[in-house]
Amino acid sequence: MFRKCLVRGMLLLCCAYVPFSMSEISSAYPIFQEVSADELIPRFESQGGSEFEAGTFKMRLKVGEKGQILRPQDSPLKDMRHSFDIRVEDPSIITFDEQGNWTALKAGSTKIYPSFPSGDSNQAKKFADELKADPVELLVNDVAVAWEVIVENSDAKIAKPMHRLYNPNNKEHFYTSDLQERDALVQMGWGQYEGVAWQAPEKGEAVYRLYNPILKDHHYTKDLNEIRVLTEKHFWKYEGLAWYSGGSRPVYRLFHQGLTSGSHHYTMDEHEVAVLQQRGWIYEGIAWYGNPVLVFESFQG
Repeated sequence: MFRKCLVRGMLLLCCAYVPFSMSEISSAYPIFQEVSADELIPRFESQGGSEFEAGTFKMRLKVGEKGQILRPQDSPLKDMRHSFDIRVEDPSIITFDEQGNWTALKAGSTKIYPSFPSGDSNQAKKFADELKADPVELLVNDVAVAWEVIVENSDAKIAKPMHRLYNPNNKEHFYTSDLQERDALVQMGWGQYEGVAWQAPEKGEAVYRLYNPILKDHHYTKDLNEIRVLTEKHFWKYEGLAWYSGGSRPVYRLFHQGLTSGSHHYTMDEHEVAVLQQRGWIYEGIAWYGNPVLVFESFQG
């Protein structure tokens, strides 16, 4: 009579690529043995090894904070302390050890790429030991995951989201932290809401807003001399403080000489800067600073 068998620590692939393979682990550290199919082996489906228990890690941290990132406590991986292999783009900002213990070292932002341990590293061997002790049917989808993590100084103020709108009639992008202003403009049909462009601090270096009633255009700048020239010689009207500059990432300024209104554009997105330059926009440098929007970014590996 044919007896169905399962493999302890079995890693089933549901796509072409996973962060590690059975051959990588088994060749370095033998952990596989046949067991009866009647034995209950829990199953866990993973999106590239990115799952963690809420509260054991955050995308916004303070300098000096420490912790240990853990697998979800309702998953069969909950006691496997070596199951995270985390690559940090800038390890001077935050570090992880092989058991997921992390320390926020300095203010800044960086991308973090979580996955499962692979190859013949010591951590992969320890993870293999954990799988041997507690068999899991692990299915790993072919998805690479990146987290944008912000580390702030301990006295950093709460950030304000800067909302971005676009008016297709005059080609202007408009920026505001005022929810009432944003909603009023959308409701009156002024333009389309495009989301949060960056996070601005509650205090810092002032950024001012101007308006030209002839061009029907807004302009934003920290430069008091630019404000003086525009208001005294070019019919711009001063509208006061718009928001504050401060944070870990620059917001870039571009100019298009072929546009009457909407001729200046501001973005934190370096890819957008590159694309606009290809379309005739002139890069004018850094306008001010802010913090990136906290987003979960995934892409095909």
